[in-house]
Amino acid sequence: MKRILISALAALLVMSLPAVAAGPADGVPRTQTAGAPTIVRSGFASKSETTITGLVVNEKGGPLLDVNVKLYMGGLLVTEQLTSSDGGFEFTELIDYGSDVTIDLWFVPPTDELVMENVILKESAAALQHGIYSDCVQRTRLDPITDVIVKLYDLESRVAMLKRKGCIK
Repeated sequence: MKRILISALAALLVMSLPAVAAGPADGVPRTQTAGAPTIVRSGFASKSETTITGLVVNEKGGPLLDVNVKLYMGGLLVTEQLTSSDGGFEFTELIDYGSDVTIDLWFVPPTDELVMENVILKESAAALQHGIYSDCVQRTRLDPITDVIVKLYDLESRVAMLKRKGCIK
């Protein structure tokens, strides 16, 4: 009975604490000082609205229409859309920055002439620990506003680019 009472009191205490505004996990503590006791927390308290915009172009920098852009979180497809005539795309999603999942984008061209591309926005601890993704996979930092530019190549050009980067011999 005593344990239940202590648990209930602890829950009430936690629920009575003032909320703290969420912000990016940049290592800077977030502080609230509006008349209440100061509470310091870092990272996101919950899901945050995030806008991911980008441009998909060909090797010469021209925009690519109808590339299927797919957003995955933790290996699950969250949403997808086709690029517009200017090669652009935009997603607005609720993202839990505190969750330990890989978040990535896949760019699937409308024809077999171009090679699809993957961009890592956030890598899980397990993916990092086990080296799931090559250092040659493009990475972009996930922020509340994230911009991505992706260039799609034909197979021969892609292989040549990976050789120049030292990714393949």
